[in-house]
Amino acid sequence: MYQKDSGDKKYFRVLNILNKLNEGPVRVADLAAEFGVTERSIQRDLERINVTGFHLDNPQKGVYAFAGGVSLKSYNLSSEQLSVLVLMREMAGGMGGAIKDAFDKIFERATASSPSDSPFYAVGPRALNPLTRKFYEDIVFAIEQTKKLKVRYVSAAGEKERVLCPVKILASENFFYMMASVDGGRAGEYPKFRVDRIRKLEILPEEFPPPPPETIKGIIGTATTIWGVNEGRKTPVTLRAEGAAADFLRSKEILPGQKISRPAADGSVTVKAVIRHPMEVVPLVLHWMPEITIVSPESLRAEVKTRIAAYLGK
Repeated sequence: MYQKDSGDKKYFRVLNILNKLNEGPVRVADLAAEFGVTERSIQRDLERINVTGFHLDNPQKGVYAFAGGVSLKSYNLSSEQLSVLVLMREMAGGMGGAIKDAFDKIFERATASSPSDSPFYAVGPRALNPLTRKFYEDIVFAIEQTKKLKVRYVSAAGEKERVLCPVKILASENFFYMMASVDGGRAGEYPKFRVDRIRKLEILPEEFPPPPPETIKGIIGTATTIWGVNEGRKTPVTLRAEGAAADFLRSKEILPGQKISRPAADGSVTVKAVIRHPMEVVPLVLHWMPEITIVSPESLRAEVKTRIAAYLGK
């Protein structure tokens, strides 16, 4: 792992900057010299502090201070805030690994209360192959510093060494994916690599030009599952849902950009969306059948029928 700016040192640095801010204004140049990092690294630390909720003012160029009324001593949580924090902690626990460890530290620093004090509890699957701290820190560093990664990756085709240019870490159903272009591959393509299938990872000294933020935003789009990220052409779909399935779809956006009609006299609704991969819809239909049916396209109806026939034939 790259030692100069490892994850632990980064957390240590942010904590120290918070303490200095609690005493008064800080200068970016002074902090960079004290911690032996670039001014841009300090700027990123300050951005992290600001978005966390410790709002900062910038009274003059290169100088930052806590906004009026912000103080570590007065950082008290209401019962509602505590409940939300505990709920998020449970979600992080389901992801395991470095995400759970990082959130546990946040929870311990923010409150001395027990998770049992909250009226919320997150029910869901637990990760069996959590994101390890080393991989998490190395991938984040590579993304932030636009460094190439050499990885040994296991796919259905076997184990292979690749050089990747990482741009995002994606989380879906407690799996973590690294979205990256393949060095030497087609320009503009950013396949997904499941992090738990990486057997070895090394940060390379070579840098790569990062894609524009709007490019990545366009690739991810309105996807609600990993299947819809960076996949094929857009396909309009129409579903009909009734009973519990209708109620479920009316209460949660399951499909990307879904639009739901007003309930008919029998309570049924029509659901329209645009997908990039059949697996954005197939599991939903199999889960809620017979209360949900595919109106169009016919190819998607055929896909579900094929899967049902294969199952019944076993």
